[in-house]
Amino acid sequence: MTSTVSLPYNINKYFDILDQSIYVIVNLPVNDTVEYDILDTEEDIADKKIAIRHEQLTKNLTEMWKDAIGYYDGFKKVLDGNSGIDVVSETRKIALIVKNRKMSASSRKSSLNKLSKYKKAHPDYTCIYATINYETDEERKGWMREITHDDAVVLHTIGMCFLHYIFKEETDRIVYFIRKTLSKYTKQV
Repeated sequence: MTSTVSLPYNINKYFDILDQSIYVIVNLPVNDTVEYDILDTEEDIADKKIAIRHEQLTKNLTEMWKDAIGYYDGFKKVLDGNSGIDVVSETRKIALIVKNRKMSASSRKSSLNKLSKYKKAHPDYTCIYATINYETDEERKGWMREITHDDAVVLHTIGMCFLHYIFKEETDRIVYFIRKTLSKYTKQV
């Protein structure tokens, strides 16, 4: 008979794993091919490459947030891709689709379709469409609202409201860690 031992959650181990994840995400290959203009100076070209790098890093931040939540206590990333769900917590009965920025209406509808389908298959789960960063600085504080989509109730939440819902009393510490780690690795690139 085989038994397993469940180890207690360790925030330092979580930070080690998250540090490695952020390093990999920041160092993903970048296509920094720019459109040249006959009037471009070397400085203009360098600025364009920096802008492209920043845009690609911003897109990759969604993956970083999925990792930050997926490696957190009681959560795991969904790797099968069939459900469209990004992260689940079996202990807290939460299913998430996570976006770094506000998405287009069609992307939002697609995400809500996936969440409502998941909710119908798992009625005991809270299904959440989460947007970390929204449009304005004021919205960084965030909010949480119920949406009825295809006869299923789904939560839409943004900003710090969402992060506090997930990370609870460790939110500020985790956000600080992510901010410092991103800064450390983006300065090396």
